[in-house]
Amino acid sequence: MLRSTFLGYKAASSALRVNQNALDVVGQNISNVNTKGYTRQSLDVNSVSFSNSNIKFGFDGVVIGQGVGASGITQYRDAFLDLRYRTESAKVGSENVQLEALNDLEYVFDEISTEGLDAQFSDLTEQLQSLTSSPSDPVIEGVVRTSASMLCQMLNDYSKQINTIESQQLTYLQDGAIEKTNQLLENISVLNKQIKENNISGNDALELNDERNMLIDELSSYLDIDIVLTTQSIGGGRSVDLLSINLSDTGIKLVNDDEFASLNVTTGNTYGVGINLEKSIDSTAVNSDLTDVIKVGQLGGYLNFLNGNGEFDLTGKFENKGILYYENMLNTLASKFAEEMNEANKNLSVDTNGNPLKSDGITIATDSKDYVYKDKPLFESRNGGIITAQNIKISDDWSNASSSYITNTKKPNVAGDDSGATDNILKMISLFQSGSGTMNFKFDKNTADVNDDKILFKGTMQEFFTFTSTRLSLEIEDVKNSYDTYSQTQYEIDYQRNSLSSVDLDEEGVNLLTYQKAYSAAAKLMTTLDEMLDTLINRM
Repeated sequence: MLRSTFLGYKAASSALRVNQNALDVVGQNISNVNTKGYTRQSLDVNSVSFSNSNIKFGFDGVVIGQGVGASGITQYRDAFLDLRYRTESAKVGSENVQLEALNDLEYVFDEISTEGLDAQFSDLTEQLQSLTSSPSDPVIEGVVRTSASMLCQMLNDYSKQINTIESQQLTYLQDGAIEKTNQLLENISVLNKQIKENNISGNDALELNDERNMLIDELSSYLDIDIVLTTQSIGGGRSVDLLSINLSDTGIKLVNDDEFASLNVTTGNTYGVGINLEKSIDSTAVNSDLTDVIKVGQLGGYLNFLNGNGEFDLTGKFENKGILYYENMLNTLASKFAEEMNEANKNLSVDTNGNPLKSDGITIATDSKDYVYKDKPLFESRNGGIITAQNIKISDDWSNASSSYITNTKKPNVAGDDSGATDNILKMISLFQSGSGTMNFKFDKNTADVNDDKILFKGTMQEFFTFTSTRLSLEIEDVKNSYDTYSQTQYEIDYQRNSLSSVDLDEEGVNLLTYQKAYSAAAKLMTTLDEMLDTLINRM
């Protein structure tokens, strides 16, 4: 029994059609070789079988298929590589933000290219030493006062620069990172809607998928996210995939199909700077405080830098060393400096005859430890509150003094003049000298439930400042190492993604030749079948 006359034509024509489609896909790939975010496409083909499921009796002999069919177009993309890339992207974003901010902060504490606080402490020490030659000379004391005033001004300037950096980073977070994140969430939701509509109409919308993937990649640098695909039936045995984006490890939805959430920045909360869910698409997460759960990404980097308080942290959430830590270290230095110098400058309380008073009211005694001293501050706050680096200044009494103001001795001398004594000035000098000047720099927790203060450092004031600037350098080095490591890992993953997804002209050239030859062979098959048909009809 002869086979169906036109069965061969069907197989050949299907080969022509499918190879033409394959050539079109190759052309699409080649034309987009330089298109950012484009994912290489391929034609899905399958062999068309001969079906006799509805025929009562089967056929004898060999059953040959009916050619080739194209079932669709897919992209060369690996979901696992996408997941790994986006995970590393969040880490890179976090470290990059902190590295840039810490580098800005390093300029404030730079003691190498410029003469800063350390040099000014040395100058004050030098002027105090000069005062020991004429301890009651108001002219030389005026030089000491000028040096001390310059030191206060330098502390004020350091604090202002730190506040400027803090304000800049907060602006970058509010007007930059948060705005961009909200924009990305909205744009992804719009693309979700467009892709869904195309899929319902039978269009795979691969180019829209590429655009959405680029936005998701960019979003992953701001937040640690999870991508969830769910299948929705649209009837007739067909279905479409719906994409949603969750904040990792929380289940909080940021995008759900064509819905999107939005974030905003809050200040003055428990941590200092926070991020809230301003607009929610989940009824259980309205106005949620996300500060605790945003760990990485650029948003996490800003939170870590702006809220990082090191040993000063009482929340247990931001124990990294961010700008608050270095601000508090500088305030601790200013406060300790003023406290020690003011304590050293206290002078004796005397009676109407000029005799030193003791705590028991007896004026003549040999035990100097029991004498009553009164405050004679060298330094004070500009606003009358706690002394910080921002508000420290020399006291008004010292600034307006026309005669000697510095207490040169605390030893009672009821017998004669003590204007030439220098023991107390030498004690002030010792505050800046290693060994004799060792002191405890503490963090006063000042809370009812915690009484044990933390010892931040033991040493002189200059050593404490050097310790702070050294810590900053080490912190920068640590963040830089993490950034380099994460960046290299991200680069390697991206290289693997590109090896799979990007267009290779050599490979597409080979495909071009392959499909062209297949097309020519199918055309030759048509010609051959035509000759066979001519023989069958006209010559038999």
